[in-house]
Amino acid sequence: MDFTGASEPDPLPPKVVDGKDELNLAEFPLSALADRLQPDQQTLVFEDRVLDANRGEMITRRLSIAASAEYGLPTALDDEVILGLIQLSKLRGFADRRVSFTRYQLIQLLGWRNETKSYERVEKSLNRLVGVTFYYKNAWWDRERPGWVDEKFHILDNVTLFHRDQAPRIVNVAHEASRSLSSFVWNEVLFRSFRAGNLKSLDFDFYKSLNGAIAKRLYRFLDKRFFHRKRWEFNLKEVAWEHIGLSRNYDCASLKRKLHPAVDELERRRFLKPMNEEARFRKVSSGEWRVLFEAAPAQVSVPQPVQHDGSAALKAALMERGVSATVAQDTVTQYSLDRIRSQLEVFDWLTAQRDAKVSKNPPGFLVASIRGEYAPPRGFIPQRQREQHAREAAERERRLEQRRQKQEAARLAKAQARDEAVSQFWLALSEPERQRLETEALEQANPVRRRFLAQGGSLGEAARKTILDAYALNLMKTGA
Repeated sequence: MDFTGASEPDPLPPKVVDGKDELNLAEFPLSALADRLQPDQQTLVFEDRVLDANRGEMITRRLSIAASAEYGLPTALDDEVILGLIQLSKLRGFADRRVSFTRYQLIQLLGWRNETKSYERVEKSLNRLVGVTFYYKNAWWDRERPGWVDEKFHILDNVTLFHRDQAPRIVNVAHEASRSLSSFVWNEVLFRSFRAGNLKSLDFDFYKSLNGAIAKRLYRFLDKRFFHRKRWEFNLKEVAWEHIGLSRNYDCASLKRKLHPAVDELERRRFLKPMNEEARFRKVSSGEWRVLFEAAPAQVSVPQPVQHDGSAALKAALMERGVSATVAQDTVTQYSLDRIRSQLEVFDWLTAQRDAKVSKNPPGFLVASIRGEYAPPRGFIPQRQREQHAREAAERERRLEQRRQKQEAARLAKAQARDEAVSQFWLALSEPERQRLETEALEQANPVRRRFLAQGGSLGEAARKTILDAYALNLMKTGA
């Protein structure tokens, strides 16, 4: 178990307010759905087709995940750990690639049981995340230079873990414990995306409460999409295979059966609008189905009353900082609670600054500051003012994010419409006419695409679809 001394990171709140998810990580699965994989399975591949507005053509987006030689491919539990690490960074304002933590904190955040098995699971996950390589091909959205790019990286660059038996055995434990915290370092590509604001809000507590990896994966994917619009229809195979991570060995009937428990739960939890089977799944042709998801109507929340700390809480706060019970009781009896709160805030700030006046006799200084009502030192900013600045900054960022997301929504809607138009174009043709146009399209394809076509396999299939889609778009544009 990690050493959890007096200088561990700030205590975690009982509930993560405004959790975060990175938009690229929400698009494709980062792991298998199972908790255990076959030892000989070394890769996972997910891909789809989208219209790239910058290039004016359909592109194949692909994520390939290569196993760590020692620890294998990531599992569903590892996906939860990644989200937990993002919340740890969020609680620290995404200020630094290196994040200090204890495994107890992470287990508490994830809602796992405080037992040896959980500590071992965390360590295995971190080992995998250092070793597993993610290859994004036309699938990583670079927000700084808007567009789909290639990126290849590990989620974490390095991890340092300290255990209880490595705690410093010296008098000034509080000082040395800060050096003995575990830490992890995000890969620069991913951290740059955090700092660029390529993030979305996530109800992390709702996510943790869902049963099963399929429900959690479906929730993350749809929660991202529902920001742009509240109703989405997908090709069943594509969304189930490439965005949820179900096996490609499953046919449409099996995919529907596998999705049902997750969809039912998300309906019960009022995330998805309930639908009957016929409305949810629509047959297009033999072996081809569409699936419809619609967000449930927003619920009106009732504001909770604000709780204020009383004298008992302030007495406990004084005692936590070394003041004796008797002196703490006398202090909360003699002085106003606002005065005590203000001096506690200044005291904690000075302690964090390692101010010499405090370090000599922290409890004595604290009591004297309350009795003498010391003036705040230069550079100190009250918590309320800091919170106000943070709220104003968050509001500015929220408005900027809304503008960005509206632009992105418009782009995605246009791409979706064009993609659906291409699909309808081919479906409207008779079989002989469709074959004739397909033959023309393949014959007129440029040499590069023809080389890919000749390779066959998944590359050949992707090249074929690109050629046909581009040809259809051109015919629709010219009215031929």
